[in-house]
Amino acid sequence: MFVMSLDEVNIEIDKINTYLSRCLWMDFEFCRMNAGQVVLSGSIDQSSSEYAIDIEFEQPYFVSTLFLWHTDTSKVFIELANNDEANEMNQRYKIELGNYIFKVSVEDFDSPPIIVAAKKISCKILDEDPFPQQK
Repeated sequence: MFVMSLDEVNIEIDKINTYLSRCLWMDFEFCRMNAGQVVLSGSIDQSSSEYAIDIEFEQPYFVSTLFLWHTDTSKVFIELANNDEANEMNQRYKIELGNYIFKVSVEDFDSPPIIVAAKKISCKILDEDPFPQQK
């Protein structure tokens, strides 16, 4: 029923969180959202159209979000909802079986305010070193 295995999802989540833990900061926005794909893009400067990372959610079912925000890179950025949270969200929003429920953390929020339910997640690192050392 699931498009990706739980192990595949966790590999992508680890890739995202590891990358962001090496960044001093990252600003995010949803740059594309339709029934087939939701793309969350991060950059070190909101005035620039050059993104450092794209996180793609395929076959999205549900999104509850802010549209533009800052992340605290010292915290876990993205994680899966635990069983209790998933059950609560499934009852509240009638999320179909086969969707993973992702929680995205935001600076100055105690709990993740962004929720994405989707069948697949992937990450594209567009800038391996967005904070090059000054010499």
